[in-house]
Amino acid sequence: MKCIAVLDSGNLVYKLDAELKKRGFHFEVVSTPCHIAKGGCGLCLKFPEEYLQVVIDESVACNTPIKEVYRIIPNITKNKYKRL
Repeated sequence: MKCIAVLDSGNLVYKLDAELKKRGFHFEVVSTPCHIAKGGCGLCLKFPEEYLQVVIDESVACNTPIKEVYRIIPNITKNKYKRL
């Protein structure tokens, strides 16, 4: 399954993505789903769930704290999101 990590700003998402790329991990920066964004950051990091601990560890190491992580649950018309 895929997950998304929500951070405080788009700049922090890009910083975390750049640090992960330096370590050889290539994930996607995508728009945060509207019902999750709640007026906050419009970008998040999308990655396979098996890399959750790698993403968390790297966010701590480069001082880019993750606010929330959600599992993407595919649905017929719209994806659903479960907070981890």
